[in-house]
Amino acid sequence: MPSGEGLRAMNHPELRPFVRDLPVGSEDGAFGPGGFDELLPFVLASPDQLDAGSCLHMSITGIAEWWLARMFPNMSREPDGPLDLSERMTMNEAGYEEDAAHLPNWRIDAIYLFNRMGGRAVRNSSYRFSKGWHTGSFHDGTAMPANEGDAGAVYDASFSWLDQRAQIQNGHVQLPPFERIIVHLDQARDQWAIGSAPPDIAERVKSHLRSNKAPVQVIYNHNGYWHSVYVVGFNDEIDNGNCAWTRDYRRIIGARAVEFQHNADVAGTPEERDYWQVRADRAVRSSGQIEDLWAQRGGCSSNRGVFYVRDSIYPDANGPVYDYDPESVGDESPYSRKIVLKEYDWLSYFANHVVQILPVVPFYLPLAR
Repeated sequence: MPSGEGLRAMNHPELRPFVRDLPVGSEDGAFGPGGFDELLPFVLASPDQLDAGSCLHMSITGIAEWWLARMFPNMSREPDGPLDLSERMTMNEAGYEEDAAHLPNWRIDAIYLFNRMGGRAVRNSSYRFSKGWHTGSFHDGTAMPANEGDAGAVYDASFSWLDQRAQIQNGHVQLPPFERIIVHLDQARDQWAIGSAPPDIAERVKSHLRSNKAPVQVIYNHNGYWHSVYVVGFNDEIDNGNCAWTRDYRRIIGARAVEFQHNADVAGTPEERDYWQVRADRAVRSSGQIEDLWAQRGGCSSNRGVFYVRDSIYPDANGPVYDYDPESVGDESPYSRKIVLKEYDWLSYFANHVVQILPVVPFYLPLAR
């Protein structure tokens, strides 16, 4: 499950221009001519997921928020407003280990967690994605709330995996039932797969965006981790830095393999060593795969063309501030930027599970009028 600084690969100067936000008040033409950007106004920013490993829930909750904003365009989209939903709800419904969700395939079916809850979401202001003190392990189910100073207590955003839904008193929001259209499914159910998607996956996603006017969720290999985001538009004319994301992956993944191997070599327990060794081996394999594909496909297919991607790991230093713990001072941090730009080759090289998410039609049509 992705977490920590390993996901944050935006320090490289070549990538900084591709972290952008939707200009305030701009509803079309936000990034210039040549694009499909009519879905952008309904995007709500995500809290920075920090080290919670919660990207799957940031993305599906963001899509649910997007649909609420689309259905009720006159409602406020401000942070902690009526359309700002709790990511923690589906985190707790699913459980820390992905397979604990008991979905047929969590990689493409996570949106059905809302259906399983009867469409009953809750506003973030009533059940916050938060930091807190906890002890024990989320992996073996021994994690529990703690107090500062307790032996072994840790304070971080992983606290949100603790299920405290019984404490919710208000702020419930009714969602429509959702369905998903499979655009691409890795047959091995490998969320780290590289080269899994067909060569025309970018055109397929663009076609789905134009035809259905709905967000597309993507799971892909991000620097040796798996990560979940959603795509909400594209632009054929924007310079993508000669496939800056893909080239940077090639630069980073080798270093990631060395880092993981070092962690395995100095691990204090056999379990910890196995944890890192698996990741080291996967990073070595990923490095070889991307180099082979890069050579087979002749490198970057075009230096123009980007997707508009809503992410949860790139804080906006000039944007609104999120309070992870209202009872404490000093735990405030900027929300993630709404939009990151990634070249079309990012999808064709690294995507392994791609679905478009829509409300079930009988519910959606009356609200859309």
